Amino acid sequence: MAVLPSLVWNPTTACSDRRGHPVSLVVVHRWGVRFTSQEQEAASYHGVINYFRDRSHQVSAHFVYPGSAVPNEATQMVRYADYAWAEAAFNPSSVEVESADAIWLHKDDAGLRQLARIVAFLLHRYQLPAVWSHRRGFCRHADLGAAGGGHTACPTTDLGLWRIFVGLVQAEHDRGHFRAVWGR
Repeated sequence: MAVLPSLVWNPTTACSDRRGHPVSLVVVHRWGVRFTSQEQEAASYHGVINYFRDRSHQVSAHFVYPGSAVPNEATQMVRYADYAWAEAAFNPSSVEVESADAIWLHKDDAGLRQLARIVAFLLHRYQLPAVWSHRRGFCRHADLGAAGGGHTACPTTDLGLWRIFVGLVQAEHDRGHFRAVWGR
């Protein structure tokens, strides 16, 4: 049974105030560093966090999730009340989870399951349906097209794996029993 990981608060200034925009989408990303080992994946996790902390890069995410490379941990970098700089036109209405490459390369099944729990929690928090949609629910960054920045392979082009993930998110959403608070 998947549980939400412990959350480290490591804020970035690469974000903006939502100004009351309602959240309608949870967007899943992949950091896109070549996977070689769990040790290297853990180093990439910390590298992604450092990259997002540097405002000059003009990119961020609400959450960075390393999967099993750093067990039972995720980092929150942007408050829920703010939007991350991740998907261009979709920024004000989305929450992002940047996830480890191993998850999307069939090398971290436990990480895939825990990521599904994270996405299900966020859907629950915002009272969104557990459906794959680029309008209201959750989606891949790739589903947002040019208006979302044109990242056509993020987090995966393996639709079989993505559909498995969709099923896991739906099962976690149906299971419920979420903690009252996770994140800021």
